[in-house]
Amino acid sequence: MSNQSDSKPKYPGVPVTVNGNYLVAKCVETRITEGGVFYPITPSTEGGELYQEAFAMGELDVWGNSKIAIECEGEHAAQGGATAYAVTGKRTVNFTSGQGIAYAMEQYY
Repeated sequence: MSNQSDSKPKYPGVPVTVNGNYLVAKCVETRITEGGVFYPITPSTEGGELYQEAFAMGELDVWGNSKIAIECEGEHAAQGGATAYAVTGKRTVNFTSGQGIAYAMEQYY
């Protein structure tokens, strides 16, 4: 026979079913970065869209800073933009695919 305290979940919260893009973009990156730079290419398109949504809603990061979302014309532009924003001292994320980051990095060599 169990008592009522046994039925409480060990880790309380709101149970949800989401994919990895949502978890990374909405629950991590929109909270710890000030700039999201991306080129919409599968499978990372959703990350950029969620970041743009957070920007449009005026969400702040955990330190109270506003954010900026930049959709670029290609992987080179996205990588260059993210690098430039980071050089200014801002925490930045570049949403891209594995092949996209490899392609974008060629501008540095």
